[in-house]
Amino acid sequence: MRRIDPSRKHLLLLHPAYLGGIFSFLIIVFLGSTIFEYRYRRAEIEHMMQEEASLLIHALTVGAENAVEGYNGNRTILTGSLLGRLRLLDRIDRLKPLTSRTLADIAGTGGMYRINVFDSTGRRIAWNVPPDHAPSLHHRDPKRELEPILSGRVDSLVLGIRESVSDRGPRLIAAIARSRGGAIVGNVDASGLLELRRSIGAGSLIRKIGAGEAGIDYIIWQDTTAILAATPNVSGADPLLADPVLALALRARKPTTRMTEFDGRTVFEVVNPFYYHGKNVGLLRVGLKTDHFSAAFAKLRNRFFMMLGLLFFGGLALFNLVITRRDRALAAGAYQRVSTFSSSMLSSMADAVLSVDGAGILTLLNAAGERLFGVRADEVLGRPAALLSLELASLFAEAASGESLSMKREFRYRVGGREHVLEGSFSRLSGGEGSAVGEGIVVVLRDLTEHHAMQERLERHGKLTAMGELASGVAHEIRNPLNAIGLIAQRLDIEFTPKEDEAEFRHLLRTVVSEVHRLNAIIQRFLGFARPPALELVPADLAAFVADYRAVLEGEASDKGVAFNLYGEPGTIAMIDREQMRQVLLNIVRNAVEATPRDGAVSVAVSRDAGMAVIDVADTGKGTTPDERKQMFNLYFTTKDEGTGMGLSIASQIVQSHGGTIVVEDRPGGGTLFRILVPTAPFSAEVS
Repeated sequence: MRRIDPSRKHLLLLHPAYLGGIFSFLIIVFLGSTIFEYRYRRAEIEHMMQEEASLLIHALTVGAENAVEGYNGNRTILTGSLLGRLRLLDRIDRLKPLTSRTLADIAGTGGMYRINVFDSTGRRIAWNVPPDHAPSLHHRDPKRELEPILSGRVDSLVLGIRESVSDRGPRLIAAIARSRGGAIVGNVDASGLLELRRSIGAGSLIRKIGAGEAGIDYIIWQDTTAILAATPNVSGADPLLADPVLALALRARKPTTRMTEFDGRTVFEVVNPFYYHGKNVGLLRVGLKTDHFSAAFAKLRNRFFMMLGLLFFGGLALFNLVITRRDRALAAGAYQRVSTFSSSMLSSMADAVLSVDGAGILTLLNAAGERLFGVRADEVLGRPAALLSLELASLFAEAASGESLSMKREFRYRVGGREHVLEGSFSRLSGGEGSAVGEGIVVVLRDLTEHHAMQERLERHGKLTAMGELASGVAHEIRNPLNAIGLIAQRLDIEFTPKEDEAEFRHLLRTVVSEVHRLNAIIQRFLGFARPPALELVPADLAAFVADYRAVLEGEASDKGVAFNLYGEPGTIAMIDREQMRQVLLNIVRNAVEATPRDGAVSVAVSRDAGMAVIDVADTGKGTTPDERKQMFNLYFTTKDEGTGMGLSIASQIVQSHGGTIVVEDRPGGGTLFRILVPTAPFSAEVS
């Protein structure tokens, strides 16, 4: 039996990318044909319905125009007849002036109902009704309405159709110029004319056509103010100007189509502006039923589901084939993904990750660890962990020898002249029997330096606030009795003279007064600490600011035989209260000078660091203990025999009011570093 070469068998299988391309092509063809047919059917049906509606609108337009023309012709005939009768009355009036009695005899003949005669001033001088019967113009100003005739500009005037005052129906009213001066006004019955307009008008035509067409949902003739005519099933419609489509159609010269809602169903609406003698008199809106749309969509939907079923089964077969090929690709790339995932995750971690083997040799150091320890991984991997930190190496040994598989420890590490507080989570690794992974320790190091600094600042601020409130209360409680003691001692010194030992008496009283003044000065400092003055912030270049006091600072250092160095980075601008910040600078520099032995050095440096302006004051003294650094800014704490313990508390309070802080660190090789940090000023600030 012939054996098939497996490599040739694999060649018979298409790559999943090609299979996916073929499948995507089939989907595109399917969707394209469906969309094309949908659009074609829709356009075809819309065209047919638009043609149908256009013919209907044309018929309505022509019918409405003919109706209007017929109505206008009949109105012209009726108006001419009325004006002819009024001119006949004028001829009678020329022969003999008309009187109310004459008019009463004439009224009623020829269809005339009311006749009024006015003189040239607009005053009614004759009429055909009794004086107590309201005339047709009793509620109007005849002089204003008849002004064109009374002024001689026209010889006849049609006042229009109005409802009879006595509720006897509509009347057509007209007037002619009177030969004797003034005007003759009369009216005739217009109910027949209005009935003609209703029977042959556009409204009647719309109702008849709408009722007889099964494919028509509604017909509306509408202008910008109201519905002029509509089929009976229309109870209301949106104003033209409130509907954007209708507002545009009102200004168009050709029909506009759209799908809209009517009585909860979808209709195809054709909208056409209605012009009569070149004047726009509204819109004709014809709503057609969408039964054709529904039938076409049903056929299209059935075809869609049939093709979808075919695609589903074809896609299922293709999916099985792709899964088979994909499993082979996944198996081939699994090792590469696993190996690269760990390295990608470790390199993107913000915390440092280190690992050592059983002998304490570094086997892993991620990018965050490189930044933390200031080394490169290729320089330290394969070497003992003690090269990085002796304390870290001892913690690795402790984790390896402990009973627990994990432990947490905090320790301090100095790099780049700065001390970091690190928290390490140590975990013991064990590859197990037959595993390629050896035993060792992995640690995740988190830098808690800023967190600890923030906690210290918050604690310091809370202590200063509490001590300030205590100092304020104590000062107020002591000041009043202290002032009373001083006043009593002064009165005793002035008003009383002892019979013996007067000199000793005077000396004791003056000692009391002197001590009272000294205590009062201390109280004043208490109150100054409790209620610091408001800041007067101005932008200042800190390098120039420190240089202004160089002579004073250097003088104090030279008196003790201490060298003074000043380093400034120009352009370090901060918003400060110059007087209060001067107090901070002098206080800290004096402390540094006092802590530095003869032939030592004190340095002041100005720089910028992460958006903060920094003033570093460093000395070469004996340094400080952790306990001293913890209490250094507490009120009354001092390590000097004659110190008050208020200087650093006040300095810290001033810097905090600037939005900054003071950090104290031990310097490598001995000495203390005070770092004064305040926010830098915006670029727009002008240095004073």
